[in-house]
Parts: sequence; C-alpha cells; structure tokens
Amino acid sequence: MNRYYLEPYGPMPRPSTSPCVQMGKLGAVVGLCGAGAANLRRLRQAELSRTEAVVDTLRTGVASGLATASAALVAGQLRSPVLSLLATLATGTAVMYVLSAEATIGEKA
Repeated sequence: MNRYYLEPYGPMPRPSTSPCVQMGKLGAVVGLCGAGAANLRRLRQAELSRTEAVVDTLRTGVASGLATASAALVAGQLRSPVLSLLATLATGTAVMYVLSAEATIGEKA
C-alpha cells in the first residue's frame, strides 16, 4: 500500500514538545550519566549493591530531569539574562534539595 493512501493529506506532523520537556529530558540524561558513573565506581568498591546503585541512579536521573525542567520554566519567564541565570540556579537547587531530602527521609525510615 502506498503511504499516501493511508494519509491522504501527507505525513502526519509530529507533535511538538515544549522547551521545558526537552530541557527535562536533557537534565535527566545528564543526571543519569553522572549518577551512573559515580555509582559504578561505588559498586566496584563494594560500597553498595547493584540494586542500590540502579535505584540511586534512577532517582538522581528523575530528580535532575525535574529540576532542569522546572528551572527552564522559571527562566523562560524572565527577560533579563542575569535574573534568568540566577532564577535557573535557585530553582534547580531548590528542587534538587527538596527531592534529595525526600530520598534521605525514605532511606532512614
């Protein structure tokens, strides 16, 4: 069958994703890579098990993705480059602080 027979008006356009979602994906990849490298080193030194390494890596990746997306959302609201940078740093730090505090509370319980 011809592709245009199924789609008479041409190929369907891909849905666009917002810049915050794209930044969140990038932040998650960076967080996963950084945490994965650190946890691999800790795993080789027998400081934690494989399960702990995987869970910590995933937790850090999700947290960094959320922090990056929220920081991008806040930064996009400001026109001044200096204020935008400061808001990005403050928002990302605050989100990572809250999410890492939740993770430590869960580990102690």
